[in-house]
This record gives sequence, structure tokens and C-alpha cells, in this order.
Amino acid sequence: MSRTARGYAYLRRTETVTMIREDILRIKSLSKRSEREALKQFVTEGVKNIAELASSPIDVEQIYYTQDLEEHVPEQLNDISIAVSSKSMERISQMKTPPGILAVSKIPETDVESSLDKMQQSKFPFALVADGIQDPGNLGTLIRSADWFGMKAIFVTEKTTDAWSIKCVQASMGSIFKVAILPWSEDLKEAQKHLKNYAMDMDGESFYGINWEPGLIWVGSESHGLQKALDVSHEKITIPRAGRAESLNAGVAGSIVCAEISRAFKG
Repeated sequence: MSRTARGYAYLRRTETVTMIREDILRIKSLSKRSEREALKQFVTEGVKNIAELASSPIDVEQIYYTQDLEEHVPEQLNDISIAVSSKSMERISQMKTPPGILAVSKIPETDVESSLDKMQQSKFPFALVADGIQDPGNLGTLIRSADWFGMKAIFVTEKTTDAWSIKCVQASMGSIFKVAILPWSEDLKEAQKHLKNYAMDMDGESFYGINWEPGLIWVGSESHGLQKALDVSHEKITIPRAGRAESLNAGVAGSIVCAEISRAFKG
């Protein structure tokens, strides 16, 4: 929390604050990946997403809201909430139509080895790997599906879009607050060598015939296909096509595979 935000603490929550330029510029800067990584902060907007955020272990630093949205400020976050003018909200929002409530939070730190252990000990010992996916909506969909099917983590390779961008956070519908987002690195080749790697590929074996073992499901971009998956030993799998569509987008394809594994896995 900035010094200015802390200085607002003496104000009544119902008093509208005109934000100063320093705070506006700081929050607006979080629309850039480089600034999110430097400040280790991200933005969440909207009533539903902020309700999900409030019930998660993520450290929320500040809530900003317009007075008509006061009833939607989660009770446990009252002490760090500030009523701001509609004009200020328009300036800090990253959405075309500001929903009127915005949170600035810390990007959670994650321990890769610990997350791998939790994954393997869970009832559904699988994780997705987003391999070079550029569309934040697709990544958000994968995160949401991972959460739905009980996955504990999703890995993202270096060339994958930033999971903490506003578009991806919104697309995940709160699931990004519940699933560990882990960077894929060369070191993980050794850490996960006892897991099976399944890579989605048009030329792969039908996923209906797979004898699933605990492991990682690699999903590449629709445009460029698999990238880092080529560096690890893997089994190619595909979703059989019955119609004439050329392909499925990454979010849909990854979600379908999650559903099939959930149905077929007998671990």
C-alpha cells in the first residue's frame, strides 16, 4: 500500500476521495507486464471477481470503489477500502466500461517443488502446461478448467501470455486465486521426470485410448503449436475430429482433455 493510501485511513469509508496523480499513475502502470513483475502487483475488477479474491489467501493491498458499489465491498476488506470518484475510477480501470470496484493485490509467491508434491498427492494428480499460449482469454479458460476439475497448479512457459493481466484474471472468473500459477523452467525437467508428459497434437493418439498416469498435459497455441514440450519426452494425444473444423482453440481443447481424464483416470 502506498503512503498516500495509508494516509486515507482516517477518512470515513463513505467519503469520496479524489485520487492524486501518483496513485493513479501507479495503478495504471499495472496494465503493463513489466510493471506488474517489477511491483509484484496485479489488478482485479468487478463485483464477482473481488468477492472471489476476498475469500482467497491472496494479499489484497487496497480496494477502490465508487459510492454506488459500497455494498459490494467485502466486509473483511472494509479497512483497506477507499471510495473514489467516478472520474478517478475511469482513470485507473483497465476495462472499457469500469465496473466501479477495483482491487490492487500482491502476486502470490509460489514454491514449484511444493506445488508438484501437492499435485501428486491429490486425488487428481495432473497439471496443465500452457506452452506459448498468447491469448489471455484462452489462458484464463484453462485456469478456470483446471480449478473445476481439481487441479492444484498450471505451469506457464516463458512465451505464454502473463496470467496476471486483467484479461486473463477476468477470464479465469476467480479461479486464478485458487490454482498455483507456476513458471516452467529447465530445472523442472529433472523435478518432474517421474511424471508422464502428454502433449496435445493433431497427429497424436486418440485420447480415448490413453491409459492415464499422473502427469502434465501440454497445451500449445493454435497458431504455433507446441514449443517447450518438444524439450521433454512426451506422448502425443489428440481429440478425435468428427466434423470439418480445422482446429479447436487452446482453451476449449485443454478443457475437453481435462474432462476426459477426469472421467477415465482410475488412480
